[in-house]
Amino acid sequence: MRRESTRCERCKPNSTPRYYLVAMQVMLRFTRHILGMPIYWQPWIALLFLTNMAAVFFLPRAEASVVLAGLFVGALLQMGLFARFGFVRLLGLGHFHWLVMIAWLVTRLDSIRGEGLFYNWVVAVVVVCGLSLVIDVIDVARYLRGEREPTIVLDA
Repeated sequence: MRRESTRCERCKPNSTPRYYLVAMQVMLRFTRHILGMPIYWQPWIALLFLTNMAAVFFLPRAEASVVLAGLFVGALLQMGLFARFGFVRLLGLGHFHWLVMIAWLVTRLDSIRGEGLFYNWVVAVVVVCGLSLVIDVIDVARYLRGEREPTIVLDA
């Protein structure tokens, strides 16, 4: 006797939801734009990403969890901004939540002093994300003053 499938139409194989495909296309386009940035920005982007991703080595520490959550939130914000406006200076808004994260991490420094590598990593996150915020504030201000053209334009 043959058994009827209990899967709904949305859950059948090869029926990937449209929103998933659109999100993947946005992420791929965003990555292509990142890779299309001038070569002098590439080391900075790598440093920013790797400094934040190093949090995985310090889990389950609260500081590491907050940094990873901040990275995830930033990625979501930037993907949304990119999908709506393109690769413009407004993308810096995707890091503004780091203001709270950095302030909290600074308050943690006294309690983790003497923890060697972990302490050094938290300081690195504060410095690198802080410098990124300076760049982001300048970029967003320039966008608000009228510099709204895409900063990276790729051939179709």
